Amino acid sequence: RGKKSSVSAGQSGLLHSCVVKLIVQSVTPNYSEPWRRKAQGSSAGTGFLVGGRKIVTNAHVVRRCTHVRARKSSSPVMFSCTVEWISIPLDLAVLSVIDEKDFFGDEDESKSGSDSSNQHKLSLSPVLPRLDENVTCVGFPRGGQQISVTRGVVSRVDVNSYGVLRIQIDAAINPGNSGGPVFDERRRVVGVASSHLKGGSNIGYIIPVEVLSHFLRMCDDGIEASTMERSALNESKVLGSEKDATFVGMEGPKMVPGVAGIGVQMQSLESKALRKRLGLDDEHSGGVRISGLWSPSPQLQETLRPKAIKTEKDDTPVDPDCLHMDDVLLTVNGVQVGQDGTIPLSDTRSYERIGHQVLITRNRVGEKLNLGILRAGNPMTAVVTLRPSRYLCPVYDSFDAHPSYVLCGGCIFVPLSWPWITSHKKHSGFPSFNSVSSLPAKGDDQIIILSKVLADEVNVGYHSKKWLILKSVNGKQPANIRELAHHIVHGCNEVNIEFRLFRICQEHNEQVICMDAEECRQSEDRIMKQHMIASWCSDDAVPVEWGDLNTTTMNRLLEDVAKKESSSC
Repeated sequence: RGKKSSVSAGQSGLLHSCVVKLIVQSVTPNYSEPWRRKAQGSSAGTGFLVGGRKIVTNAHVVRRCTHVRARKSSSPVMFSCTVEWISIPLDLAVLSVIDEKDFFGDEDESKSGSDSSNQHKLSLSPVLPRLDENVTCVGFPRGGQQISVTRGVVSRVDVNSYGVLRIQIDAAINPGNSGGPVFDERRRVVGVASSHLKGGSNIGYIIPVEVLSHFLRMCDDGIEASTMERSALNESKVLGSEKDATFVGMEGPKMVPGVAGIGVQMQSLESKALRKRLGLDDEHSGGVRISGLWSPSPQLQETLRPKAIKTEKDDTPVDPDCLHMDDVLLTVNGVQVGQDGTIPLSDTRSYERIGHQVLITRNRVGEKLNLGILRAGNPMTAVVTLRPSRYLCPVYDSFDAHPSYVLCGGCIFVPLSWPWITSHKKHSGFPSFNSVSSLPAKGDDQIIILSKVLADEVNVGYHSKKWLILKSVNGKQPANIRELAHHIVHGCNEVNIEFRLFRICQEHNEQVICMDAEECRQSEDRIMKQHMIASWCSDDAVPVEWGDLNTTTMNRLLEDVAKKESSSC
């Protein structure tokens, strides 16, 4: 009995030696005042070693980092690290140690054999843990400096709001645990500690190994997110209309593509009348109604539309547009979808059900899926190509959302994004943007918001205006923040510059901000100096044709634009 305990302690020590503490220095953007950044902050997290001498952790631990250091639980020495790959939608990141030789030891893996090399990584479980299975969470949470262990059971296997697989456990996950490994009883990693539910009691979430392995394979294969995913402003560059444009948001570590989707929205079919209306005779059979279709970007249009959709009765192509409203989705890759939108968790765990979205999100962008659909009572089969899920309101800071802005007469305009919403939603009177925040992206379109008005003599009467959607500038409707900057510059050559705006869901009630154009130009230096603003617009808001001009202030830009136009004439 004593020998068994000794072996267990030795194995635990080997596992714990593969867990590292991360000390992160980071500087985050300020979406309330996008021309500045917040003060540098320091935070701690956890990571663990995987194959290839890499460290895995959560993306939120190292996002916007300026410096990362790692310390193994068995060592007092900190080593500097570099973030190699990151996935903010999946909340995962891969780090490499700059001084690998000293961090991992001096032994040569090629000479010391697999037993020695295995001590530099943890074993990943090939299967999902079962409900009520014991799990152990290891990390460096608040409350101390050394490694901490908490235990619990698997409470639930579910999907998050984006359809990505996740596991709920009741073991304590506290700040600092993020990125640490969660072990099963066989000492294999079953997930990555990620978050806990605020206000809940012992409700923690971990990222399962299936999602981690999916992420690591994309990293190994060098699959990077497309420029369109990173910013709507990159759309025109891909189309070729702005050949000299610099891509927006591409600095920093490499990022894998976001969560894959098929560009549709679903409605459950639990109503007998609706099932009969759509051609489903069996009231107990499965299927969900396609209730919405997303308009894909032009570059994705051809890949989203299969060249042939064939009925099960013959080989005649039915419709080149693939999916229609009121189609019924019956199967995904041969797996039947229930009328509530769920599927069996697996062949061996058919008594557990999970959202059908997991059949889509577990695949890469660009891969194909076989969909069984019912249209007007006729069964059909379609092959669709998965595409990235893009939203009109970007979701993730530093992935598809960026702190862009334009300043004119003290009015601060920004593109709508979830980070901007999050920075304001606790303010009294802040409106809900839920009606537009989940709309699909459309080309390079952005929703432009008047974030606030910096009080000055030029904008007297408008100081309280904020959180309004911009409709037009001197009668012209800007599609995005770049077009807004273009219209403002040309509007300053007129007598007045007029902004028409409205509150969300109140388009009939227009608000007008009208200012003297010359006074706007004269107030610019004064306002920028008072608020320590370095430039009248962010770098990504500068139209491409002005890339070689001085864009620090609008006045200098107007002078350079005038010179350029006169010389071209």
